[in-house]
Amino acid sequence: MLLSSLTLVLFPILAAAARPKCLPSGDERAINSALRNGGKGAVVSLCPGSVHRLNGTVYFTAQRQTLTTFGDPLERDRALLIVEGANQATAVQADCDDCSYATIKSIEVDGNRPLLLRIPKGAALIETGNGEGHTVRDCKLYEPRGWSALHLREGNRKQCRNGLISGNDIGPCGEEWDYEYDGVTDMSPWGNPQADGISVACKDSIVEKNASLILLVPSWRGDPLTFAQIVTDTTDGGIVLFGSSGTEVRDNDVYARTRVILGGINMVDYDPWDGDYKDTKVHHNRLHALGRYFKTGIVIGPASWSDETETIVKSGVVTDNIFDGAHFGYGIVISSAEDFTVLRNTLGEGARFAGVPGIRCPRAPGNGKPTAFLINRGSAKGTFQADFVNGEVQHIICIQAPDENGRPYKAWRLRDSPAYLAAKAAKAARIPEGFDARLAEALVTYQASLLASMDQVTALIDASGGSIESDGPQGAGAGVSSGSSELERLVKRLDALEKGDKKLRADIEGIQEDFGTMASELKSSSDERRSLLEQVVRAVASLSPVHRAASRGWDDVEFGDIRNGTLGSMAWFAGVAVIGLGAVSVVRRWRAKAPSKGSKVF
Repeated sequence: MLLSSLTLVLFPILAAAARPKCLPSGDERAINSALRNGGKGAVVSLCPGSVHRLNGTVYFTAQRQTLTTFGDPLERDRALLIVEGANQATAVQADCDDCSYATIKSIEVDGNRPLLLRIPKGAALIETGNGEGHTVRDCKLYEPRGWSALHLREGNRKQCRNGLISGNDIGPCGEEWDYEYDGVTDMSPWGNPQADGISVACKDSIVEKNASLILLVPSWRGDPLTFAQIVTDTTDGGIVLFGSSGTEVRDNDVYARTRVILGGINMVDYDPWDGDYKDTKVHHNRLHALGRYFKTGIVIGPASWSDETETIVKSGVVTDNIFDGAHFGYGIVISSAEDFTVLRNTLGEGARFAGVPGIRCPRAPGNGKPTAFLINRGSAKGTFQADFVNGEVQHIICIQAPDENGRPYKAWRLRDSPAYLAAKAAKAARIPEGFDARLAEALVTYQASLLASMDQVTALIDASGGSIESDGPQGAGAGVSSGSSELERLVKRLDALEKGDKKLRADIEGIQEDFGTMASELKSSSDERRSLLEQVVRAVASLSPVHRAASRGWDDVEFGDIRNGTLGSMAWFAGVAVIGLGAVSVVRRWRAKAPSKGSKVF
């Protein structure tokens, strides 16, 4: 009896002790509650293999808080956090003013861009920094909806120091830039498609190898039981240093496997530390251009990355890095840099460098040709290895992948955004079915009719001019009588023609808005409209040379210009307008020659 009673008393205690001290699958609310209630030093452990669907961000609230998977497992046993909020870019935010020594480790975070797409001006998937001693290690981060997978920021008062980013598997991140969809500037209404892997603005930090089996990729230097941090398919920068003086980037592997990378390790930003890279060291990293184009392995200086030629970066050290693979544009590029040291960087077996200038590349002079090591000695000062080639360097990432099997490389991206599709549908709704064909036919008909009328007027004027010439007064009088009568009829016809021209102008003004709408439609579907436009061109080209000369000389217009959206539409408009103006000119010219009653005709 006593034993059974004791069992009843102890069972709840034993059961509680045996229960895992971790959060099961759920959403962000349980995690936020644990961090908020736990206060300083709270350790929130997620159960191994659990899945946490986030409709909002997980927020750290105090110093020395930790988010991890129970037991700190690696690989598939890590808890998974999935971003699912419609307007959510950030999964975990550990950068509050009182969040020093925050630790995020042994979790997997899916930004869910393939399903939810990018967010314009979206923040990083993991936001940390703004304090001392922030750590992100042994995590897998991929598909951020914003600009970076992991941001270790400088802080509201630039107080961030001693961050550690170690042993993470990061990527893929972002989409490639598609000029047809994203335009040619950074202000795409659908958001910047590209994303960084690791973005560091915190001083005296370390981005380094990991001493565990997490990535199963041995350190290339052969250190025992040492494995490298991997960054894969980050479509902007793999590892980006925003100044971050005193920071060390070592023993990382950056891969271009399935998506184009702009820069593997970047030292190009002037802000927020005024270009200060003092004691920043980038060494013993491997950069692999294996499956997709790797535009530049290591990039140094603002002018290397953009059109900015007025600012410089200073005092970084880049040594003992290796470049491997056949799909590089450049290995290392340097410009607008001062007091940099770049030495002992080498090429692996099979490293190849190629590319073609993109539409944003400078033309006169052009950038230096693809090569392993390119420097602009006019703007770069320091100590550099001997195999650098001197050349122009400006916005070097404008380079494009070489043609594949005779065809230009097609940028990879996810599907069209709902906002883009809605805008496209709205444009289509404003254009009646068959509008393009009817408009083209009407324009050509207007042109042909107006030109025919001008032909008739010109012929009558020529005939009248021949019949009214006379050497004597009597002949002159007869000429005046018959010529005046004929010219009166001509003037009436020309008046009618001028009224018709005014009506035509009014009609053209009435459909001018439709022209603008059609221009966008034609630009987005030029291939579909090609046959229609060819018919228009042939119809106009069939007019006489004199008529074509009156409307800008259609023989000189390339079809590529005509089918280019706005230019094609405005070419039609210009043709009609010029012909109309020509008619008015004829009216005014012959009105000036038409005599008053009793005047002499010369």
